[in-house]
Amino acid sequence: MQRVHFSAQDLARTVVKVAERPLVETLFALDLLARQGGGDAYASWRRRTTSRLGRRSGSLLTLARTLRTVPDLLRMAEDAANPETGTERQNLTVMLEEFHKVALAPYWDRVSAALNDDCASRGRTVLSGGIERLLSTLHPSVRWDGGVLEIPSHRSQDVVPNGAGLLLAPSLFLTDRPVLVPAAGRNRPPMLAYPASAGAIEVVLAAPAAEQNAADALGPLVGRTRAAIMKSLTDSCTTTELGRRIGISAASASQHTSVLRSAGLITTQRRLNTARHSLTPLGAALLDGFHHRDLAQARL
Repeated sequence: MQRVHFSAQDLARTVVKVAERPLVETLFALDLLARQGGGDAYASWRRRTTSRLGRRSGSLLTLARTLRTVPDLLRMAEDAANPETGTERQNLTVMLEEFHKVALAPYWDRVSAALNDDCASRGRTVLSGGIERLLSTLHPSVRWDGGVLEIPSHRSQDVVPNGAGLLLAPSLFLTDRPVLVPAAGRNRPPMLAYPASAGAIEVVLAAPAAEQNAADALGPLVGRTRAAIMKSLTDSCTTTELGRRIGISAASASQHTSVLRSAGLITTQRRLNTARHSLTPLGAALLDGFHHRDLAQARL
């Protein structure tokens, strides 16, 4: 159990806002992907992200599974940002930046809006019931009792903010528990990240609209039906499901996937009588190439 001990000054300086350290949400997303967490609501995002990471996913997911706790990963990442650290740790910074570009950046406008909506909702709780009402309703596993906020944890720890207060930050990728993150420096508040009430996660993390433009542009190269198949396979599925998604028969879908598989653009895993298709890193890179081209043209 972790316990945050509040003074009157700490209560006065406790705020609800989106995390000041963007790296934190990136690490929560990496942890969610490593644990295969979040249930069905995150399934499409997990498959799309893993497909686009390709071979890069292995080392990142191994790191997340080895360290397990987000505070440990955060400490390593922030140490790695120091130019005096060794090359190995600086490589961690590059890996996390690449992960952010694939896993969060395409959705960030919607993610940011969902987080700010949650902050606004919590703010209304403070207006109607005060900061103690907010702390007592933050999450079912968190307990507010006589000036002490108790947070479930595998370790026992007492935290005294010393007048700096507490930063309460919603997270879209923290789904099952709150996490206490140490203060970023002296006279800075510790942060308690908690699962955001974001509504329809599938909508927030839906494939970016620009992917449709990329698929349209890809059509003249591989054919419109095969381009639609590639776009659809950012979320892997069976042959029957694929046919339903793009409005063709399962037999026709099977013929098109055979051509795409021969070209190395998709891969197929067979189990009993079911074939499940996914984009290969090459296929994902091809879609991304057209996506980046569309963005570049939009800026002109």
